[in-house]
Amino acid sequence: MIKLIASDLDGTLLDSRKSLPPDFFETFDEFERLGITFAVASGRTYSAAEHLFPEEYRKRITFICDNGACTYRGDKMTHVFPLDRPTYEDLLDACDGIGGFRPVVCAESGVYHLKSSDGFFEDVGKFYKHHRVIDDLREVDGTIFKLAVCDERGTYTHGKPELDRIFGDRLNIQVSGDVWMDIMAAGVSKGAALREIQKRLGITSDETMAFGDYFNDLDMLRAAEWSFCPENGHEEVKRQTRFVCADCDHNGVIESIRKYALNYEETAV
Repeated sequence: MIKLIASDLDGTLLDSRKSLPPDFFETFDEFERLGITFAVASGRTYSAAEHLFPEEYRKRITFICDNGACTYRGDKMTHVFPLDRPTYEDLLDACDGIGGFRPVVCAESGVYHLKSSDGFFEDVGKFYKHHRVIDDLREVDGTIFKLAVCDERGTYTHGKPELDRIFGDRLNIQVSGDVWMDIMAAGVSKGAALREIQKRLGITSDETMAFGDYFNDLDMLRAAEWSFCPENGHEEVKRQTRFVCADCDHNGVIESIRKYALNYEETAV
């Protein structure tokens, strides 16, 4: 039976208006009674993910944040996989050298970006709460989780190949959108975080269900025998999952949970 469910947020569990399904909490109560653990797995920081859930639910949810760079149980950080300082500074140098990149730094102390004259960073607040403008990203101290970098020339065809050429296996660079990529330490991913949770709870991939719509979800989807991509997801991700479910505006995640987890014995295939 299913014992662990992990879901991406944007484009997957959340609809196009960035809202949870209306029956999410009812369904959560139902599968929690069966002993099923639920994990949010997002590129968002914790502050940009936790506010979607009332406190009474927040403390019962596991959060995989910043594409696996940190995990939380309720509001307590349980694991962190940071960028080391020399690599972080080398990465900033590379972004400056290539040019045209717009980085957002996600750190334990907050979210930081440079000032823009064209209003570009006004949209950052949709995904990153409490973001701050600073003059030099090298001023950010403490634990660095990741860089989210915008490259309007295309992250899959330009930004990622450029940085892969420089850093090789020193970094894990995940394409998270047409013009966005998330950059973490080597070995950090939603999938690595999910596997750590599976190990801690004694749960196998056969007992795990996962949902995701984009390239940064693929490693997580590979960690789950019950892998799903919503109809609105990327075609390549659909090809690499076991199931394609209804799109995010038609409650694909919750309907699949009800069908395959809550009535597992009747519907297993």
